[in-house]
Amino acid sequence: MPHDIPPTDGRNSTPIDHAIAGAVYPVLVAVAGAQAARTITFENLVLDARQLLTGQEHPIHAQIATSMGRRLEVLRGHTQAYRYPDLTTLVVNKKGENPLPDVFVRQAHARAFDWSSVDPRFLAGLGIDADTGEHLQRRSEEEAKNVMAAHWRDHGKSYSPDMTRHRSAIIRALMLGNDPADVFAAIDRWLRGQDGPVSAQVIGMRPAKASSTASVVAPAHRPR
Repeated sequence: MPHDIPPTDGRNSTPIDHAIAGAVYPVLVAVAGAQAARTITFENLVLDARQLLTGQEHPIHAQIATSMGRRLEVLRGHTQAYRYPDLTTLVVNKKGENPLPDVFVRQAHARAFDWSSVDPRFLAGLGIDADTGEHLQRRSEEEAKNVMAAHWRDHGKSYSPDMTRHRSAIIRALMLGNDPADVFAAIDRWLRGQDGPVSAQVIGMRPAKASSTASVVAPAHRPR
């Protein structure tokens, strides 16, 4: 597989970036699984994702195609962290072009991969329920803070004291709709060294001492 593509320097992801990444993921999986080799334009990617989320208050409905770059970068970072192929290579401009390096090789890997085999924690990091394939019900930032405070009040004594250092990551994960017990447990296992760094990917975190994207997932915890 080609080398990982590093993230853009100085670009910090937001909860909306993660929500949009989760919204377009099933569309790109469908493109990858098409019998005939397909790509999809930025415009059609947004439109198709909106069709999957009709009737929901989701930021995809305010998304414009020309500002999809950072959203796709979040998705790329998430797939790279799990050593999965890069679905974003299947997105092209109106001329059918994608400027990423080794794009045709990367597209072939994305099409050949069995996307039904992904780790449930990978889906959770995109705000998708692994059992139903549906997007989790998002929370506002205020709602996420209230859920976090309530869970910490009731269960805080059972977690690592370093948990408080990851407040922003917890809020982001809760805004995506993740269950507070799952979010807190994933961080707690990671902080105590009881699980590999992959557990942190449930909430989109990266190990503090990771030297490269390739080292984010410990070999013993890489998805089969």
